Amino acid sequence: MIELGIPPLILQQALQLVALHFRYTVLHTNTSAAKLYNLRCTFRCSNAHPQHTIENRIAKAHSTLMIFNTYPGPPFMPRSATLAKPKNQGKSYTTFLKLIVSAEWLRQIRLKYPRAPQPPSGNVSSRLHAHFLLHHLSLCKNLYKLPPYLTMCGHRKPMSLLRFQSQSHQSIPTHMLTIDDNQRDAYDSRLCLYCPSGLTGSEIHLILECPATSHIALDLIQFLTTLLYDTCQPDWTTLTTHQQTSLILGDPPSTLPKKFHHVWLKSILPAILQ
Repeated sequence: MIELGIPPLILQQALQLVALHFRYTVLHTNTSAAKLYNLRCTFRCSNAHPQHTIENRIAKAHSTLMIFNTYPGPPFMPRSATLAKPKNQGKSYTTFLKLIVSAEWLRQIRLKYPRAPQPPSGNVSSRLHAHFLLHHLSLCKNLYKLPPYLTMCGHRKPMSLLRFQSQSHQSIPTHMLTIDDNQRDAYDSRLCLYCPSGLTGSEIHLILECPATSHIALDLIQFLTTLLYDTCQPDWTTLTTHQQTSLILGDPPSTLPKKFHHVWLKSILPAILQ
């Protein structure tokens, strides 16, 4: 659910539990619940508390997000929470935690493919691997934020691009999950339905290589070629098929400075959605 800013449940729960620890140790220390919680945390290691108790779950949440340096005492106060009004400190701290959750989320994604080539290329083994190779160069932001094509071009009905990005477009064989006799089809067995090539029907094949469908992107490729030249980026022909497909699906070039991303997206997204 990267495209919609929804992290895995274990990370979302960790964020909520760490935020609860912040409320009990900083915001509402005089409440009965906070005093009982701090008392139980003091004797947590000496007593055999069940694993599902709130203090053990909060301790595990700190380990999950790797912010256990001040636990079980009051957590580190980011500057944004320190400067916020007392009534807004809880919200400000939760916003700070989202950056930590996003970084841990990306770390877990990249751990699955520690030897991913640069630039991305090679054979794909799964849908997640395909998404990683196409978009991992752009996976360096706060994943809680919606992608630009959903926020900048909402009036253009970006649902088709969202389906491409989230690998749920039914016209692409590798996006179709088929389970027969309780067995899931292997990624490379989902062959192209539009040509007799016998190749995997992936985004790269359908957009750039398939003789039945590749003509659809020709105008967009010409526009991207011109835009790359105008912005002093590497020539289209020097990019790998993974990088070319990534541009067609709305990612900025990896070599483009971040301060120019908004202008790039504003120029290219209407053409992509069209």
